[in-house]
Amino acid sequence: MKKLLLRRKTVHTLLCLLAVLLCVMLSLLADTAEKKNGLRLDLSFNAITTHSEETEKLLSSLQEKVHVYALFSAGNEDRQLIELLNRYAAVSDQFTWTQENLTRNPLLSQIVSSEVGDGAVSSDCLVVRCEATGRTRILSGSDYVQYSYNMETGAYEASGWTYEKSLSEAILYVTSDELPLLQFLTGHDELDADEAAAMEEKLKSANYRVSRINLSLGDIPDPAAPLFILSPRKDLTEQELNTLHNFARLGGNFFITADFDDPDQLPRFFSLYREYGFEPIPGIVVADENDRRSYYYNNSQLLPQMLPGDVTDYLYANEFTQIIMVGARGFEMPKESTSALITYPCLVTGDTAYIRDFDENLKNEEISVAKQPGDRVGQFALAVTADRAFSDGTRSKAFIIGSSAIFTDKTGFMYANTYSGELLLYAAQYVSGAKTVSLDILPREVVRPQLGYSDVMTPALLLTLAPLTVLVAAVAVLKPRKHL
Repeated sequence: MKKLLLRRKTVHTLLCLLAVLLCVMLSLLADTAEKKNGLRLDLSFNAITTHSEETEKLLSSLQEKVHVYALFSAGNEDRQLIELLNRYAAVSDQFTWTQENLTRNPLLSQIVSSEVGDGAVSSDCLVVRCEATGRTRILSGSDYVQYSYNMETGAYEASGWTYEKSLSEAILYVTSDELPLLQFLTGHDELDADEAAAMEEKLKSANYRVSRINLSLGDIPDPAAPLFILSPRKDLTEQELNTLHNFARLGGNFFITADFDDPDQLPRFFSLYREYGFEPIPGIVVADENDRRSYYYNNSQLLPQMLPGDVTDYLYANEFTQIIMVGARGFEMPKESTSALITYPCLVTGDTAYIRDFDENLKNEEISVAKQPGDRVGQFALAVTADRAFSDGTRSKAFIIGSSAIFTDKTGFMYANTYSGELLLYAAQYVSGAKTVSLDILPREVVRPQLGYSDVMTPALLLTLAPLTVLVAAVAVLKPRKHL
């Protein structure tokens, strides 16, 4: 009898162990299938791990293998990002990812830093790599947050998560067959490589190559690539001006910055600008102190109005309009456009702005921007687009803006807290004709929307109806028994 009981206990124990083992195996298989096929439901309020059709098309069209090294320090893994990586891998076999640790794999840091520079790779970042093209993109925490200006608080606040946008654009960058070229003019005391470093980095991160052109050395700009003229302080020679005229006649386009403290005596540069319908106005543009919505901390830090146009349509439609222009210069514009020349302002001041002009010798000294009698008052164009037609049908475009600081700020404040980076990329796209890697993927909400009256009505009714239903049923059953 004892042997029979022992045998039954043994069988029951083995069956229990087998059932547990089977459950564990089924759970592991389900988890693997879930990750491989992206089956997990995203029930978050902002669907932060659900990718868009743009990403679906990108991943489905991948021709080269892309591998992502997720460098997370122990215990600080970004679960949202990991789930998104799993969903990407479920869409395409060309996309893979692994979680790495720099302390255990220091060779990874050395390999990547040889391309993108020392210090670019750190813990808690993504390394997006395509071996076929040899390109690498590094994504860190700052790449996943979008900021917007809150007019009520007067500060920039996190307004959206950009996990999908940043990751998809990184994949597009590392797999692109050919990078479009941008030419930077040198030889006229323009902003040098160090001064324009932040701007160049932003352009390079958006799929552009940058080269430098020196006309005095005999360099001839390629009309297939736009020419960037960044705040020159010395004028062109007559021969150089003719070279730029030929560049324009062949369809070459211009991207120009003109700061308020640049020299006003640049007659050949200014003659080139006038051919595109604009001319820099001497002095600094200042907002009226009473127009608080037109400036940031002080009235020389302008918050310009953005108008829809070829460069700004997408930004304007999505309300990505917050731009800070420090020390801005305004531009004269023709009263109306013609078929041969179409000019259009894309950034303007308020109606009460004024221009503080002063002696050129004082431009590098501390000056007062307080309004003085005789100062010119009105609305001024701060950024302009131009489309110029030649008699043979060739067209040449130009974009000019009255502040280089919004693109060259080394602190990163402008790119992190305003939409100057987006403006730069769309302006570069306008003059280059090459679509950037900026995908039209909207950020996800950061803060859960507050519940409104209509949102709570249905749950409240259900909670009320449940006990009422029980009460009615109880009355229906118990009432006939009352007299029993």
